[in-house]
Amino acid sequence: MSILSAISNKITSVPVFWRRFIITGLSALPALYILQLVVRIQTGERDLLGPEPGKALVWLTGTWAFNFLLIALVVTPLYRLLNQRWVLVHRRMLGLWAFLYTSLHALAYATFLLQWQWADITSEIVKRPYLLLGTGAWTILLALALTSTRWAQKSLGKRWKALHKLVYFAALLASVHYLLQIRAGWFEPVLYTVLTILVLLVRNRRFEGFWKKSDKI
Repeated sequence: MSILSAISNKITSVPVFWRRFIITGLSALPALYILQLVVRIQTGERDLLGPEPGKALVWLTGTWAFNFLLIALVVTPLYRLLNQRWVLVHRRMLGLWAFLYTSLHALAYATFLLQWQWADITSEIVKRPYLLLGTGAWTILLALALTSTRWAQKSLGKRWKALHKLVYFAALLASVHYLLQIRAGWFEPVLYTVLTILVLLVRNRRFEGFWKKSDKI
């Protein structure tokens, strides 16, 4: 705990502008990596991501969308653990990055798998019902992104908190969306589901005393 506090105090001394700059730079790296993969594939490197590069790109963007969703959800328990206000300052930014990567995931699916043939979407949903769950998670994150401003927070009042608690539902939808795609490799979908459940439990104040006591042992 003392090590975490020491690190947190060091971070606190860094100006907010530079912290935001660093977070933005690190958060953009996966998107830049994915972009250069797309460019290389389009310029002829067809075997760069295996025999099905489109499916690999959809999988990659989905993984990073889930990563940022979990990171955004961890901010509140981290704040409670460290009792450092600077952690909360960057929660909205991380939530917006989660929405951005979720949107990239949806764009990759529409481009590489659906190929913008929206007439086929009904048959796709029948064959792949997990698409509805993914769409539901994206819709929730869209609503949260649109209402992430201070103006929206003041305008909605108590309803704002109720609305933003839907992020828990979005995380559960994302977990089931991932689980329903299990064909052979079950490890990652199950791992992400377990991590999601753990994060949601840790965010619950009823469990706060337990994990704080555990940290002191």
